[in-house]
Amino acid sequence: MFPDRTMALSAMLRKCLLGFASIAGIVLAIPSAASAEVKVTGASPFSGCTQDNVAGQPGINFQEAEVEPWVDADPRNPSHLIAGWQQDRWSDGGSRSLMSGYSANGGASWTPVVVPGITLCAGGQFERASDPWVTISPDGTAYFMSLSFMNDEPSGAGGDNAMLVNRSTNGGASWGAPITLILDTDGQLFNDKNSMTADPHDSRFVYAVWDRLEDFTLPHGKKKVGVDAKVGGNTGGGNGADGPANARNRLKNIRSGATINKATIYTGPSLFVRTTNGGSSWEPAKKIFEPGSNAQTINNLIEVLPNGTVIDFFTHILNSGSVKLGMVKSNDKGAHFGALQHAFEMVVTNAGTVTPDAKEPVRDANILFDVAVDDDNGTIYAVWQDGRQGNIDRVAFSMSTNGGNSWSPAIVVNATPPAKNKLREQAFVPSVEVSADHKIVVTYYDFRNDTSDGRELTDFWSISCNPAAGANCRSKTAWGNETRLSSASFDMLEAPVARGHFLGDYMGMVKSAGGVTSVFGKSVGPNLNDMFARTIP
Repeated sequence: MFPDRTMALSAMLRKCLLGFASIAGIVLAIPSAASAEVKVTGASPFSGCTQDNVAGQPGINFQEAEVEPWVDADPRNPSHLIAGWQQDRWSDGGSRSLMSGYSANGGASWTPVVVPGITLCAGGQFERASDPWVTISPDGTAYFMSLSFMNDEPSGAGGDNAMLVNRSTNGGASWGAPITLILDTDGQLFNDKNSMTADPHDSRFVYAVWDRLEDFTLPHGKKKVGVDAKVGGNTGGGNGADGPANARNRLKNIRSGATINKATIYTGPSLFVRTTNGGSSWEPAKKIFEPGSNAQTINNLIEVLPNGTVIDFFTHILNSGSVKLGMVKSNDKGAHFGALQHAFEMVVTNAGTVTPDAKEPVRDANILFDVAVDDDNGTIYAVWQDGRQGNIDRVAFSMSTNGGNSWSPAIVVNATPPAKNKLREQAFVPSVEVSADHKIVVTYYDFRNDTSDGRELTDFWSISCNPAAGANCRSKTAWGNETRLSSASFDMLEAPVARGHFLGDYMGMVKSAGGVTSVFGKSVGPNLNDMFARTIP
């Protein structure tokens, strides 16, 4: 044989196992595989709860169905992670309560924790909760924001609803009682789709933002109650309690040319709250953008640039049927916000994602988006579901190097291969994050491994681009290193139906000690979802 060559190859393999290869004296980095998949969630602690009278509420409650995770890392120790998710999802909006979980070892193991006081099952006053969001300040103080609400009144008016925030000073091991940021008892007002961002430069400041659906008073003086079916449909779980689903329905009706009568006029402004003293108190909620009649915002997300600029990004649904990424900026830590700017048009499909064979709807991120900022150079990255290629939902990407004033042309970045069944080319629920070494990581689901065996096989993937290595991430060809994050394909038809088979209309991802850590959902049995974590180097 060839002993010298064999010894050389063996040496090279040993170096590969260490993450490097040496060729002609040049050391080349070899990408490491993502960490092993780790289950984040445990058994529901609310199985014995009777305070919320499950049998007496509308809709179907899916015991052990966990959906819609978010995650953040402690800036002082990026191996310390805190996640949040909905626990025991309802079919018509919200869940029995929300859970958090913390990891002290970079996501290798997790400890679930009940967030107190946000629903009846957690010692609070509301029947349901939704939209879990976690953020951690530079000093390690953690904040957990939630939407909590009551079901619709018998009259059809929406129930009481509130935005709440709990605070933890011990890394998420326990949480204090919730503080109410806003409470609306008017059946025409519903707060929805919240997020919260700790200022990465100053622990005194934390920013909360959401949309509030507001129905107008009729000209003859009577108040409209509920949500007219022509515009969005009463949710059963609360007036607007499933905000994204209602927003999609309104958009479809606008695009179809359906007449919206005076009884269905609405608006959905962006509301904003901040603390300037590390959560000891919170300023009153204020509107920072008013979209006007029969238009709304949704999916408000705040990012803070390295120069301190605070930007609220949102999906802007115009009364023309157009959907754009909008933004308003503040140069004084949220005391004042400037005029509306539009980044780009989002090519939103009417159908959203459907399963390839049965063509059953999937509750996805249609009309939504995700953004991330490079903390060193301020470059902003955005991803969203987009139908610009053949009216099939795929993952679109754009970036801005000048604070959002201009954006690169949108490209499709997911690597889902062509298929005879075009619905197996769909990619949905994208997320984006930037690692400490400037690598951009995008995650998404697709159906590429689906077969025609009665199941709708689904997987979760990551793909990346590294501008620090000279890649031009504005080009599709610069994206690669696709990694399958789900350890095995799962059946989307087993995910509980909440206006479509539902894993969550967002997934969490955060810069962490090992690169970026993703927390995502999978169905694990009929009407059963669990949350899992993997770190992508």
